[in-house]
Amino acid sequence: MILFIIPAYNEQENIPLLLTRLQSKMKELKREYHIVLINDGSTDSTKEVALKYKDEIPLELIDHDTNKGVGQVFRTGFSRALELVADGDIIITKEADNTSDIDLLNRMIGEIEGGNDLVLASCYAKGGRIIGTTWDRIILSFAANFIIRLIFKIKGVKTYSSFYRAYNAKMLKRAFVAYEERLIEKHGFICMVEMLVKLNRLPIRIVEVPMILRCDFRKGKSKMKKMKTTIEYINLLFNELKFHKKDLQNILMRYREYSRSKTGNAF
Repeated sequence: MILFIIPAYNEQENIPLLLTRLQSKMKELKREYHIVLINDGSTDSTKEVALKYKDEIPLELIDHDTNKGVGQVFRTGFSRALELVADGDIIITKEADNTSDIDLLNRMIGEIEGGNDLVLASCYAKGGRIIGTTWDRIILSFAANFIIRLIFKIKGVKTYSSFYRAYNAKMLKRAFVAYEERLIEKHGFICMVEMLVKLNRLPIRIVEVPMILRCDFRKGKSKMKKMKTTIEYINLLFNELKFHKKDLQNILMRYREYSRSKTGNAF
């Protein structure tokens, strides 16, 4: 099964295209799928628009009564996803605003089934790019990714903040156990960078595929606040630079112990 986690805040204009395209793509791929859409306290008709599709597609809507932020949305989404998936399943996280290329699903799923544990859709990989956004956002994004890459090097990875990812469900279960449910602690958009940095400490395989990010396909404004996100980046850098090797030893021990309990082997 392919399980989608999709955060949504004031996305009433984008939801119809998002869900119809997903329905069409999964029918084309002939895959069983389930969508967990988290409505994060929207003040528009996001919830009502999404619910119109419940009889047409396997959609589950989780409703936050107030806006709790991206970090809590993903904590909610992953918690529910891990209740539903089996070890052979794949979890996809994706924006609700139609900016990421849905046709990449074929390749992302193939990379997971080929033995990788995490696949990142990257606008900074060779062949990727960004269309339809302002230069100040491009510069901020590039600078943040560049600094993160210098400090937290991940071989072959050029983007750290993308929402659009594919996860091996088996790996992700082990990762949440290893980090004792603290895999995501940040509240804002930076939580995706935090999660990637933490996952990279585990013995897993991470790859990225190039993506053209189409910001011009989005209806409405981006929800990311530039100054707030910049502060979050700085805060993450300070927190992660204080990370101790002893903590890593404990994390890896829990990862291996959970793996043994499920398979009888270390991996």
